[in-house]
Amino acid sequence: MRRVPPLLVSCLLLGAASAPAQPVPSSPAPAAPAPAALSLASLPDEDGVAALLWDHSPEFATARARMASSRSDLVRAGLMPNPELDLGLNTVPLGPTNPPGLNRWTEVPNYGVGISEQFELGKRGPRKDSARAALASTALDVQASLRTRTYDVLERAAEVATAEVRLAELEQLAGDASRLTELQRARAQRGETAGLDADRSALEEAQLQGQLAEERNHLAEALLSCSQTVGLACTPFGNREAASQFLATRLSRPLPDADVQQRPDLRSLEAQQRSAQSALKLARRRWIPDPTLRAGYLRDQFVVSGNQLNSLGFTLTVPLPLFDHGQADRLAASTTAEAAERARLQLTAQAERDMVTLSAQRQAVEARRERVHTQTLPQASNLVQRLEAAVKAGGASMLDLLFARRTYGQFLMDAADLDLAAFRLSVSMERVRATGPKAPTELSEHF
Repeated sequence: MRRVPPLLVSCLLLGAASAPAQPVPSSPAPAAPAPAALSLASLPDEDGVAALLWDHSPEFATARARMASSRSDLVRAGLMPNPELDLGLNTVPLGPTNPPGLNRWTEVPNYGVGISEQFELGKRGPRKDSARAALASTALDVQASLRTRTYDVLERAAEVATAEVRLAELEQLAGDASRLTELQRARAQRGETAGLDADRSALEEAQLQGQLAEERNHLAEALLSCSQTVGLACTPFGNREAASQFLATRLSRPLPDADVQQRPDLRSLEAQQRSAQSALKLARRRWIPDPTLRAGYLRDQFVVSGNQLNSLGFTLTVPLPLFDHGQADRLAASTTAEAAERARLQLTAQAERDMVTLSAQRQAVEARRERVHTQTLPQASNLVQRLEAAVKAGGASMLDLLFARRTYGQFLMDAADLDLAAFRLSVSMERVRATGPKAPTELSEHF
């Protein structure tokens, strides 16, 4: 063909313009530079912890990729099928031409070009609805993971705080045990007591030194676990007062009211059900045939036979969905919808049972904490103060004071363990309910 006819150019431009322009999703903003370490003494609130995890945890770098894939599925669901361009060369003579003497390239063959476009009937809407609900489900799944990791960080911080409180008390107890051992040895040398008492004190000191080493190892493990959860190096509170304040602040906060149904994982299952229901609607409409319209131009050079030199042709092709009319897709979609609904109902029932159990456990632990903090610890502290005054006045021995300090220290460590147990129960109850950190904008805009 020596030149492309103007009508062909028009057909090509018309086909290119028939596909609507789709918005290209913008790339997510680059993550903020990671800080050198996370200081637990200045740990932010839940929203701040979630933002830190979203920006710096390796787990949520892959979650961003999942979100991008779901967004691309939604964009793809809204696109029309691409038009098809076909080119044809026909009636190429073999052997002598008829009538003889014709040029076999310029007077016989015909050249054709056409554009075909398939028109989907009743399918783009359900497909977009299914992809939109799937995107919401993915975003809610990521938010559920972010919520879980936020509570994990709080629990790791509570473990570090408890370890620091216990470590500070064990160091003091180990120092008292060392002084007690020296005192018992001095008394044994003067004949005031048997050497057995000195040996017993030395063994108790060795036991406390072993507990001290074990608690230091526990603190190192808690800091490592915190670092692995956050994706940054965690530094301890630094002193006993800051660690105790962290536990007390969290425990003094009332548990907020929240509907279990608003939990991100349950909402994700609900979105999965909506996506499957839309996919089921799409499968049921597979019986509707999607026609294909073709517009073509033909230049027939065999005019000697009376053929038309330039002509247009239009073809409508309609598939017949006799064998595959969506029955397999209907089975898969209905099964997915039923499974999501069943899982949501079971998790809701489980959450209600967990709340009853956790509430009873928390009440029991709170009663013990109340008794320890209002009765046991004040009595033990008062006894130590009175013995200190008596030792200074010469009315009591240093042995009695050291034994009283040891008892008081054990009560303080037991109180720290109770605080940790109450902290964990509080976090567990918040996990069951729909409380949690605010979702990042990249997630919340999709649900």
